[in-house]
This record gives sequence, C-alpha cells and structure tokens, in this order.
Amino acid sequence: MTEKGRRGFVSLVGGGPGAPGLMTLHGRRAIERADVVLYDHLASPALMASLQVEGQERIHVGKTAGAGLHAQNAINELIVQRAARGERVVRLKGGDPCVFGRGGEEAAACRQAGIPFEIVPGVSSVSAAPAYAGIPVTHRETNSGYTVVTGHEREGDATSRVDWEELARGGRSIVVLMGVLQASRWSEALLKGGLPGQTPVAWIQRATTPAQRTVVTTLAQVVQARDEHEIRAPAIAVVGDVVHWRDELAWFENRPLRGQVIATTRAISDDREAFAPLEDEGAILLHVPLTCQRPLEGSLDDALVDRSYTDLVVTSANGVRALSGALQRRGLDSRDLAGVPIWAVGPGTARALRGSLGLRADHVPDVHSAAGLLAHAASHGVQGRSFLFPAAAAARRELPEGLLELGATVQEVAAYETVADPMATVRLESALAQGLTWIAIASPSAADALVDALNTLGHKPDRLSVGAVGPTTARHARGRGLAVRAVAEPHTMAGLAATIMSTLSTSEEES
Repeated sequence: MTEKGRRGFVSLVGGGPGAPGLMTLHGRRAIERADVVLYDHLASPALMASLQVEGQERIHVGKTAGAGLHAQNAINELIVQRAARGERVVRLKGGDPCVFGRGGEEAAACRQAGIPFEIVPGVSSVSAAPAYAGIPVTHRETNSGYTVVTGHEREGDATSRVDWEELARGGRSIVVLMGVLQASRWSEALLKGGLPGQTPVAWIQRATTPAQRTVVTTLAQVVQARDEHEIRAPAIAVVGDVVHWRDELAWFENRPLRGQVIATTRAISDDREAFAPLEDEGAILLHVPLTCQRPLEGSLDDALVDRSYTDLVVTSANGVRALSGALQRRGLDSRDLAGVPIWAVGPGTARALRGSLGLRADHVPDVHSAAGLLAHAASHGVQGRSFLFPAAAAARRELPEGLLELGATVQEVAAYETVADPMATVRLESALAQGLTWIAIASPSAADALVDALNTLGHKPDRLSVGAVGPTTARHARGRGLAVRAVAEPHTMAGLAATIMSTLSTSEEES
C-alpha cells in the first residue's frame, strides 16, 4: 500500500552478474525501499533471496528468446502504470541496465510519462564473467583494448549492424554477449573477416554462481563446443589471445570448496563472519532463515520491575533481544541493571549484550555451553544467589536445574518462543534452486522447520547434508530423518563452520 498522494518513482537497477555480493549498495537500498520489483530470469535467485522485504510485491517479467514472453513495450507500460499509482518501482535487471539491457528504452518511457527515475549501474558480465574465469579482458602483453558486442541481433535483419570484419582486423579481444543461439552467425562473420580459426574462445556460463563453468575452444570449433557441452544462456563468449591467461589465472573454479552451497538459518545472527573461511575456500554462503522469535510479553517485564534477583543469566542473542524489549516496554534501560552480575553462555551472547544494551558480561565460561557455564558457576560459587533467566518457552532444563543443584535459586521466565518462519519454505526452495548442498542448524526447532519445509516441497529429509551446532540439536535432527554429517566442536557457530570445513576437506582428500 502506498501513501495517498505520494509521488511514484522508478529505479532501473543493475543486479550484477549473479553473485549477491557483486550488487552495489545503492541497488540494494533501492530494492529495500521498493513497493514492487519487476525482475527477469537474469536477476540472480541468490540476490532475490538475500533481499526479502516484508509486504513487497515481486513480478516476473522475463523475456526468453523465441518464447514470446513479455514484450518490451508491455514491460515499459507496467513500469509506468505502477509508478503512476504512487509506488516506488524497481526494474531489476542482470548485469548493468544500460549494457544491452534495454535500460535506455525503459528510462525513455518514464521520461515520456513524466515519471521521475534513476539509473543504478550494475557490475556487468562484460568484465565480471571473464574475471571469474581467470581471463583479463585486457593485458599489456596481449592486447590494449576490447570490444563488446551483442551476438543476438534482430530477427529478419538482412545485414548485420555489427561490422564483424572490422572487429576481426582490430587486434582487440572481443566479448560477445547474448551470443549462444546465433553463435554460427557471428563466428562465421569473424572468420570471414580474417580472424584465424585457431583464435582461442572461452564460453563462460552462469558466471559468478556455483554453477559457473568455462569451456575453452577455438573460433572454428565454437559452435561444436557449444553443442557438445550444452552451453545455454546466460553465457558469454570471449574471443582473443587473452583467453590463454586462463591457464595461469583461473581461480574461482579451482578453489577447494567450489560447488558447495551452504546455508545458515538463524533469523538474526553474525554467522556470516563465522562462516567466512568457507567462502574464502570457494563455498557460496546463503542466509535462509527457518525460524523466528516471537516475544512473550508480561512475565519478564514484571520480573525486571520486581528486582527479586541478584544475577542475570542469558544464553543466546534471542534472550538478549527479549531482555532489551522488556526493558523498553517498562520504560527502563541498562542503567536499571547496574550492580547486577551478568552471566553469558559464550562470546556471541556477550557481543549481543554489548551491542544491544551496552552491557559487559561479567562471566563468560571457557567452554561455551550450558555445561561450561555450570562449571564456571561452580568454580566461582553461587550458593544463595538468585538468577533471573529470560529463556525460550521450550528451553532445555540443564542450566536451571544445574544452578539449583549448586545452591542458587532460578527465576526462569519464558520471554520468547521460537516458531517456523512463514517464508521458510519459499527461501529453502530458492536455495535448492541455487544448488544448496549443506545447511547449518542451531536448534531442534530449526530442524523441525527444515523437515516441514522439505516435506512441503516434496523432498526427503536426507536430501541435504546437515551441520548441527551441538549434540542435542544433532540428536533431534537425526530423529527427524535429517542427514547430520557434522556436529560443532566447540558448540558454537564458529565451531560448526570449522567442523563443516574439516568434513568437506576430508571428503575431498578421500575422493
């Protein structure tokens, strides 16, 4: 819904070649603010999944060569129509909107209709695809320039609008976009123009994604290579001696974990940092939230006001957020916890405390688990202490019962409940389409949500390799039929990332 009288606005956004990280900050911001996103088949599924905006409408307007889908005029009309309603419209395109992306035509349609617009450039496959294949489009030992051309010209054109003979004589590398279907046309034209049949050519398909593959051939064999290797769009061709640099500079397809697509599943976390080493080794990391937390108001609010506790214990960032929410609802802040020793189960929870409330945890055990926290409490002595414990509605009993055995009292308050995220199935479906191989789960509830989503999609629970943050989660996941192949040691997300890395490295060595 838009505000009455609000003026519409159009952002023509380049989404980059496929990898979500190659989209500009400006482009991401435009999508986050949009009421409606019009996208096509070149817009990366990974990018779309990484930018979920509540209440946002998304419309597929893809055009497929020869399929008769959505004529450009119809897309122009839809852009103008939605903006005229007062909506913020994003037309999301792969690569850059003005590099063979019809962005100029869409901008002209907005101009003619009096609709304000902006053009947000994107990283083009012109340079990104060769770079990810280890092919620099220019190199001072090989060439001093390059030319970009479309390999897909209008049907029915009697003569080509590209002077292929001039390109053949130019001594520059040539990047052919959208040239898969008409490969015979442009390759024959280059040969006729005088380019030798042995000129190296690289087909690069689905660049920057887990499915990227590169086929090196020659100009004379380019059509045969396309057919033998079943090259399909999206793909580009690079023609020229720069292709030889691939032998020395190929990196993306040669990394140890190339082809592994790993999903983290906690709703709000810093897991990306923990899993960064896997990305460095070539894995693709996706964020696929399976659960979300719903605050339970009342009991925690009252407990904070009563102040019938001497210590505060928190075991997760979710508990910290529940604490922060309860303080705000009661008109309190971190100053009202002055003098209360705070016990955190691990460094992640301690960071959440400092980030959300500006509070430093007084006690953080060396072993980041309930057992570790109990051992730490035993060494410090908690006889007669009274702990306030904001917990999940279905929290495990190990910590409160252990504190009671140590002579403390525990006021355990159900501060939030963990439920399946309504978008879990949609997100999982998108991740599977991107080649998802591993999924990291941090709780039994995440295991349940994963099984439910897989069942909804018609997949068996053991389709994916699962990494569990600890033995309790692992036991529950195995009981639901999931294929748990890694259990974190230590029991943290950083420990899980390291365990998955070790498991994958061992598998690679054995194969």
